[in-house]
Amino acid sequence: MRKFVLIVLSLLLTISVFAQEKGHDEVFIIVEEMPEFPGGDEGLRTFIANTVKYPEDAHKNGIQGKVYVKFVVDKDGSVDDAKIARGVDPSLDKEALRVINALPKWKPGKQRGEAVRVEYTVPIKFALKGDSSEEQKTSNGTDTDQIFFIVEDMPEFPGGDDALKKYIANSLSYPEDAHKNGIQGKVYVSFVVEKDGSVGEAKIERGVDPSLDKEALRVVKALPQWKPGKQRGKAVRVKYTVPINFALN
Repeated sequence: MRKFVLIVLSLLLTISVFAQEKGHDEVFIIVEEMPEFPGGDEGLRTFIANTVKYPEDAHKNGIQGKVYVKFVVDKDGSVDDAKIARGVDPSLDKEALRVINALPKWKPGKQRGEAVRVEYTVPIKFALKGDSSEEQKTSNGTDTDQIFFIVEDMPEFPGGDDALKKYIANSLSYPEDAHKNGIQGKVYVSFVVEKDGSVGEAKIERGVDPSLDKEALRVVKALPQWKPGKQRGKAVRVKYTVPINFALN
């Protein structure tokens, strides 16, 4: 049987959901040198806070919540392809998009010394004064068990990213039918690291073939417990996307 090579890329930090292609120009989620907003993360938070304006209708009707906007930091540092990843209300969603589209140029991300396109997801929180609840409410007033993309203390696999790569490489078995028929490609699996560090809600974000997709899901669902992510000192749920490349040698 021909040997196969497994390449597992680094995990999602924020922001998004999975790598995509725009034409032949690949969009990365994790790169060796991540894009940097002028002034860093604190500068980004300050810019958003100073730029956002609470929509009058939403304020009047008591609508609040957290809008997630994903976008691409292009090779020249400009912000491109902004869209709502998870919305709350049309008025809040529109304002969040306006703010992201107004972002100034970033220091672009680099992979192997070359500027590349990198996808981010940024949460923008709309909260009315007087609401001190930790978990924000959606437009229908119900509490949500928030899933984060980026937190202050990101979840950690036992032994770190290298250990995760080794675990997947050692656990994965190339499906016989796919190997026999020369089927290969990259499967993107998303999952949530729960508050107790367990892995849940694993699903295929972009598949290649049923047999490869099934095997990638099996391995991800069998991941051991992580050190959970934390926001403001509290354990929270964090979403990751892992691209697993099945390549025949």
